Amino acid sequence: MLVNRRTALKQVLVVSAGLALLPSCLRKPSPASISLKNIAVDAEGESMLAALADTLIPTTATPGAKDVKAHLFTLTMVDDCLRKEDQQKFMEGMKAFSDLCQKKNGHSFEKSSPGEREALLKELEAADAGKDAAASFYRSAKHFIITGYTNSEYYLTKVQVYELVPARYHGSVPVKPIPKRTA
Repeated sequence: MLVNRRTALKQVLVVSAGLALLPSCLRKPSPASISLKNIAVDAEGESMLAALADTLIPTTATPGAKDVKAHLFTLTMVDDCLRKEDQQKFMEGMKAFSDLCQKKNGHSFEKSSPGEREALLKELEAADAGKDAAASFYRSAKHFIITGYTNSEYYLTKVQVYELVPARYHGSVPVKPIPKRTA
């Protein structure tokens, strides 16, 4: 009878440990922080794009691209404005970019050092975007990140102040006569 209790206790412990570990094994990737209709990006992809944005326009005394959420602008533009084929090409390129970083650095883009990130981006800058999916992704993401940053509220109110109608009218300004030159 004592042996049966021990066996039963061991089995209960094994089953309860298995039940405790099961949810972590079946966990789905967490979704992106914004809802997208046409493309499927998880939190890991969003984080990688945020790291790319932070690498391209880093935070200094002024907010960087990640701070103004240019990476979310990029995902929205890809989801809303690109054709299905281009969306698919972007997502394939995103996967290729992630795989290339894993292959070159041994870890994800987010965990790469600034030097590793810079070396990878220089390599992609020199690559042919027509033949390389990762280079194609990098170029289109770079374009959208820069566009998102330069169209952000911060940029348009603090850096390049936007005027709806430029050239103010100064109707009553005294004019001084120009002195004549003598030869």
